[in-house]
Amino acid sequence: MTTTAVSAPLISIEGLAKSYARNTVLHDLNLGLHAGRVYGLLGENGAGKTTFAGILSGLTHADSGHILIDGEPHAFRVPKDALDQGIAIITQEQSLALDRSVAENVFSGQLASTLGFVRTRALREQFTSLRDSVGFTDLHAGTVVRSLSQAKRQQVEILRALARDARVLIMDEPTAILSIAETQHLLQLIRRLAEDGRLVLLISHFLEDVLSVADEVIVLRDGAVTFAGPTEGQTPRTLTQHMVGRAVEIEHKRPTRVAPDAPVRLAVTGLTRTDGIGPVSFHVRAGEIVGMAGLVGAGRSEVARAIFGLDKISSGTVAVDGVELRRLTPHNAIRHGLAFVSEDRKHDGLSLVHSVRENASLVVRRKFARFHFRTVRPEKSAVGRHTDHMMVKASSIEQSVWQLSGGNQQKVMFAKWVMTNPTVLIVDEPTRGVDVGAKAQIYDIILGLAAQGIAIVIISSEIEEVMGLAHRLLVMRRGRVVREFDWGATSRAEVIAAAFGDYEQEDDTRDT
Repeated sequence: MTTTAVSAPLISIEGLAKSYARNTVLHDLNLGLHAGRVYGLLGENGAGKTTFAGILSGLTHADSGHILIDGEPHAFRVPKDALDQGIAIITQEQSLALDRSVAENVFSGQLASTLGFVRTRALREQFTSLRDSVGFTDLHAGTVVRSLSQAKRQQVEILRALARDARVLIMDEPTAILSIAETQHLLQLIRRLAEDGRLVLLISHFLEDVLSVADEVIVLRDGAVTFAGPTEGQTPRTLTQHMVGRAVEIEHKRPTRVAPDAPVRLAVTGLTRTDGIGPVSFHVRAGEIVGMAGLVGAGRSEVARAIFGLDKISSGTVAVDGVELRRLTPHNAIRHGLAFVSEDRKHDGLSLVHSVRENASLVVRRKFARFHFRTVRPEKSAVGRHTDHMMVKASSIEQSVWQLSGGNQQKVMFAKWVMTNPTVLIVDEPTRGVDVGAKAQIYDIILGLAAQGIAIVIISSEIEEVMGLAHRLLVMRRGRVVREFDWGATSRAEVIAAAFGDYEQEDDTRDT
C-alpha cells in the first residue's frame, strides 16, 4: 500500500451534518481525503455511511457544512454536479439500462455519433481498450446487460465510472456479489487506481478486504467519526470495537446434532435445467442445515430457484416430506411447506415502499381475511410476534421497510417466510450487505429455526459462513455437486480447491 502523503487533501469535509425528521444521521463530520489513497469507510447499517457517500456524490443534500474540492467549495444538487468534479459512485442498487448493450451502458451520455447514429465500430474499439486495461476480459461490448449475472453487471458499473475519467471513486459494497477470485481481482484493481492518482472510498462489511487494500480507515457510529487513521495496526477486532463500541465475536459452534434417522424433509433427485445446471441430487433431514458453496455462476442460486418453482426444470423431482411436487411453481411449493429467502431482498424479497407489517404478512394475508375482508388486529398481533422473535428494530410495524437498515430488512424477510410455518427453508446469501452485529443475530435465527425441526438449505459466497453453520456442506462447480463435507471435516482451502476443480490445492489464499 502507498504511504506517501499529499500536502493538501483533494476533498475536505467541514462540519457536514444531515438529519431526517428528528433522526440525526450525520454529526459535524470533518475529514480530509487525499488523492492516491484508498479509504475504507466502515460502520454498522444505519451508521451514516450511505448518507455520507450520497452527499459526496450528489444523491442527497447536507443540511449544513461544506465540501471542498481542491480547496474550492462545491454544493452538489444532482449526481451530474459531482460527476463534473470527477466524483463517481457505484452503488449496491445498480443503475444500468438492462435492455441496452454493455458498451452503451459503459459510455452512456458520451457515445460517439455521426449525424445522430452511434459509430458502432468506434464504440467497440473504445470499449475493448478500456475493458482490457482493467482486465474484465469476459465482458463483451454487444452483450445485453439483462443477460448478465449480478457480478458482471457490477463490472459494467465500474467500467462506466472509469469511462467518465473519475478521479474519485466511491464503491458501496463492491465485493458483496463477487467470487473469491473476482474479489481478489477487484481489490488489485482498486490498488492500481489509487497508484494512478485516484481517490477510492471503499464502503464494505468485509473487514478483511478493507484491511488488505485500504491505506486509511474511517469508522462511523451513529453518524459520528469514532476512528480515522492508518489501517496499519488495525484488526477485525479493533475495527469492530470502533464500529459498535464493543467487541463482537462470531464464533461458529458445532450445530446441534441431527439424528441419522430423522425424517427427510427435502429430497432433490436428478434436478436438471436446460442451462447446463444438473443433474443435482441431495436431501435435507428435519433440523439439518445443508450449505451450498461454489463460485459465482456455479449454479447454487439456479438450483434454489428451480426447487422453489421460480425457474423451469427439464427433468428431476423435488419431494417434501415424501410427497413429490407434481408441479413446480412457487404457489405449489409454498402449499407444500417450502419457503425461499432470495439473495436480492430489494427486488425479489421485499416491497420497500410498504410497511414492515405489509411485507411480513404478504404470503399469509389470506389467513387474516374473513369474507374477503382483512382482519387487521390479528394480522398486527402475528406480525408483531414474529418480528419481535426475529429481533427486527423498527419504530413500529407500520414503518416503511426502505427506512430500515439492511440487517433489519433481511430479518423482515425471515419473518415473512417463518409466518408460513415452513417445513423447508431455503436461504440464499443470508447476510449479504449486513453488518457484523446483525450477522450474528441472523446466525442465531437460522440455528433456532433448525432447532425447531425445519430443514434448511443455506447458500453463501462467504465460505466461513456455510462452513460454520451447516451440518453438511455441498460444493458446486459448473452446475453440479462435486464434493460433500461434514461440519468440521474440511478447511477453507479444501472448499476453495473443490470450487475451482483443483482437489489437490492446499494454499488458503484468496488469489486462487
